Amino acid sequence: MVTNFSKEPRKEGITGDEWIAKRNKKIGTWNVRSLFWPGALKVLHNELSKLDFDIGALQETWLESGIQKFDNFSLFNSGLESKKLEFGCRFSVSGEFLKYVKDFKIINERICCLRLKAQWFSCALINVHVPTNEKKTKK
Repeated sequence: MVTNFSKEPRKEGITGDEWIAKRNKKIGTWNVRSLFWPGALKVLHNELSKLDFDIGALQETWLESGIQKFDNFSLFNSGLESKKLEFGCRFSVSGEFLKYVKDFKIINERICCLRLKAQWFSCALINVHVPTNEKKTKK
């Protein structure tokens, strides 16, 4: 009896798009508390790569709205157009999953929606940043 103890499913005879479609997708969320400093995007990409996220929902990004494309991932941003550094949320999508992105909709600076196409249906991921009140310390 042969037993396969690896965590990955067997891949014999499966190539390219079939393998991407058959493997589990990793989706995560992270309150990053600002990406408005030099080198922040590189650190973000390294951390998401370590965690092996295919799609990351990020909050408190403090960047303006739009789509930024990099070598092997893209960022879909929802933020304020002004120079005020507050709120903002975004999705980070790895390169191999970009072709499954059907639509990106910005509701406001705190809410955005990413629609993905699947084999038989579409999937909507909603990213919401909800600020919390700071607890006042007793003196």
